[in-house]
Amino acid sequence: MESSGGALKGLRANNTRQVLELLLNEGPVHRAELARRMKTSRTTITNIINELLERNVVLNLKPEHKSTRRGHELVAINPLAGFSLGIDFTLDKAAICVSDLAGSIVAETILAVDPSNTADSRVAAAAGALRSLLDDAGIEDSKIIGVGVGVPGQIDRRTNMVGGSLPGQPWSMVDARSVLARHLPFQIFVENNARLEGFAEKQWGTGKNSENMLYINFSSGVGMALFSEGQLYRGSIGAAGEIGHMSTDINGAACPCGNRGCLVLRTGTAHVLSLLRPALGEAADWNDVLRETANDNRGCLTVLAEIGSLTGRFLAGISNLLDPELIVIGGELAQTGDPLMGPLTAALKSHSLPLTSSHVSVVQAVLPPGAATGARGGAALAIKEMAKTSTIDKLGTP
Repeated sequence: MESSGGALKGLRANNTRQVLELLLNEGPVHRAELARRMKTSRTTITNIINELLERNVVLNLKPEHKSTRRGHELVAINPLAGFSLGIDFTLDKAAICVSDLAGSIVAETILAVDPSNTADSRVAAAAGALRSLLDDAGIEDSKIIGVGVGVPGQIDRRTNMVGGSLPGQPWSMVDARSVLARHLPFQIFVENNARLEGFAEKQWGTGKNSENMLYINFSSGVGMALFSEGQLYRGSIGAAGEIGHMSTDINGAACPCGNRGCLVLRTGTAHVLSLLRPALGEAADWNDVLRETANDNRGCLTVLAEIGSLTGRFLAGISNLLDPELIVIGGELAQTGDPLMGPLTAALKSHSLPLTSSHVSVVQAVLPPGAATGARGGAALAIKEMAKTSTIDKLGTP
């Protein structure tokens, strides 16, 4: 039977964790607001804050106005009480970033990776670059609260196995956590890399004020991140979001995933380039597409309008199903701007049900596409996920 002293100690620890989780997720908060949100007394909150101040885990911020009475300061996480890491692996890159607990980037780098490299060799290279970043910044391993790692493909959260929808890819049918743990001595949170870009967009981009947001990344692949009531939705085992492998035409071209007419085959950058190279030249790359689109090249505008309309019609069905308040279009394809976004938005509004189309907004992502944004999202996700673990209790301890 638990003693009253033990019960009180447990209650205090639980309250302390809740305070830290609120501050990590929502930023600076007044003590009175903390008490209200947690449905406890101001005295309890004051005692918890005083203890956290002694541990250097939180800070009192100066009053917002000179007339504010003493004791009404905002309480905030001490950004330097710990550090979070993010790594994002794409086919030919590995981006790495180090973030403080306020989400500010302390250090970052991007490595070029041979597309034929194994998952293990990719992680080994990233771990070496990360060690150099930490050494240069003077950050000890004991201050690291976790690392959020993005890899392409579905991830089974029961086994940490990356799905085999893309045979031959470096991460296909690999136990991602085991490979990562061989090289990274930190708490590891594995996530699909398109979701990490979506998480970054939710934290700092167009989605920061949206509770129900759909982020879709159109690049070499097509990935999705869904946020419901502010929370990232992963599905029953973590495999949700593979919108790129939903069929747009059951009689369409065969996809490596085994399906036919997948969305990625009709909207991925490889397909767009194949349509435009006859006009732009066989050596044309994505930068050429962006330049010629900005110069109102008729061929580019026509192709992008067709793809935008196709995508908008497809997303109308997704909108009717999920009822998001905001749809954010990201990835390299979104960089073409209005020539894509205009037809896409018009088609989505036209083909979705009236009640859905009356309130949903469609916007272009503001964060740049690619691994660097994914790594930043990984670091932010690690902070959020760490707050649900016992690591949060150790912040500020030697």
